[in-house]
Amino acid sequence: MKSQWLAVQSFQHSQELLDAINTLSIHNQLQLAGLPDEDREEEVTEARAKLSAFLTDLQPILAEQEKGERKPVLGTNPRMRQLARSFLSAKRNRRQFRSVLFHDTPADAQHLLFSDSEEDRKGLLQILNDLRVLLEEHVHADTAELLGEF
Repeated sequence: MKSQWLAVQSFQHSQELLDAINTLSIHNQLQLAGLPDEDREEEVTEARAKLSAFLTDLQPILAEQEKGERKPVLGTNPRMRQLARSFLSAKRNRRQFRSVLFHDTPADAQHLLFSDSEEDRKGLLQILNDLRVLLEEHVHADTAELLGEF
């Protein structure tokens, strides 16, 4: 039962992150096209904060995993550690994931969330796309845990 509860929590968290990714993707695409998006400014601010917090939380887990540490990071559930392992695996497979997020650290890419430059917006769109793919794979694993393989 505990693994199912963790899968439910992970699924919900991933869905919230995917929602934030979609919000920021739409916002940045509109901005790059020169179209206003003032009506959703509060949603965009919340999405930036949510993704920034996620990247901040992910960084120490990745650092431990990259060192080859097998001990759990205190306060981190096993699903988040699995997501970190998936992230590191994706980082090694640069053919699929080309954004700066997978070439540097999440902290190095985090500043793009708050930048207004056109170049940074384009880079952020790449990051959001790669992160979306990774999270969708993670959601699939959570769904399989909850419902069985389909």
